[in-house]
Amino acid sequence: MKYPTSFVLLAVLPAIVLLALAGCSRDPVDGQLYNPIGWGKRMKDPSLSKTEFTRLYALATSARFRGCQVFVAGRLQITLKLDDGGELKVPLDAVWAETVKDPANRPETCRRHIDEFAASKAASGAQAARVKSGTILPVIWSGLPPESGSGKMVHTFTTNGMESKFVPYTNQFVTEPLAADIYIVYFGDRDGNGVFLTDADCKLIHLDLPALHKLAVENLVDRVPGIIHREPEPPFTIVAGGKYSASLLLDDKLWDKEASAVRGELIAAAPAGNELVYTGSASLGGVEALRKKVQQVADSSRDMISTTLLVRRNGKWEAFKN
Repeated sequence: MKYPTSFVLLAVLPAIVLLALAGCSRDPVDGQLYNPIGWGKRMKDPSLSKTEFTRLYALATSARFRGCQVFVAGRLQITLKLDDGGELKVPLDAVWAETVKDPANRPETCRRHIDEFAASKAASGAQAARVKSGTILPVIWSGLPPESGSGKMVHTFTTNGMESKFVPYTNQFVTEPLAADIYIVYFGDRDGNGVFLTDADCKLIHLDLPALHKLAVENLVDRVPGIIHREPEPPFTIVAGGKYSASLLLDDKLWDKEASAVRGELIAAAPAGNELVYTGSASLGGVEALRKKVQQVADSSRDMISTTLLVRRNGKWEAFKN
């Protein structure tokens, strides 16, 4: 039995759309299809999936950066190919986490993130000015897989079978794992604009990752206005420089000192950029009180990082399993 061509097209079109939204895209997103009104209405949908959110975010990004090609690299990840041949992979986990609780303001939040990215000039394709080393600070981040935006796996076939190796990209945001789902990114001033540092930035200022980490933590310690323990009983809260409070997880001297202020091992969490809480593993009810505090922050904050509890052992943070 033959069906009219229009019937066949209508039948297969939903499948084609689902396939297009299901994963990576080989074709760049066409920014000319961006319609601010329709885009904003779709973004506000409370039932919006992560896949559709990624596509819509890529569409707005493509409309903003006409000189770049924007691709959907996967769920909650887009890729920008620059005029100079460079490539940037942008994870959207943090944006999604910020907007999922407030879909009515999701369009404005996404536009703000895209504007911040535009201000950083990371996707401009122009020769970047040097980041001022004295402005570099560490930022605690979450949701980045170990290889996120830093390279790709290359597979080659040899007489001995298939060999695989990881090839790093040359112009990606610098990321460093801390523990569990928590990572470190680096932020600084480049030509009057706040930017997340890329591999190219590090080459310009001649810093490898250990040196960058050391410099950023030293800058952080020098800049914090002070440390306040707001609660008289565990869990304690550390406040230092607003959104950089969580970054004090990296201040080894601080934690060497605070280890004597709690009973048992140090248990800490960074539920938001401006929240750093901790207790002792042997403090009566301390761990449960910490979990409750972390969940309260996660439920109310628009700057959520992670609900993971960390334990400090041998001068390092690791996931607390209890």
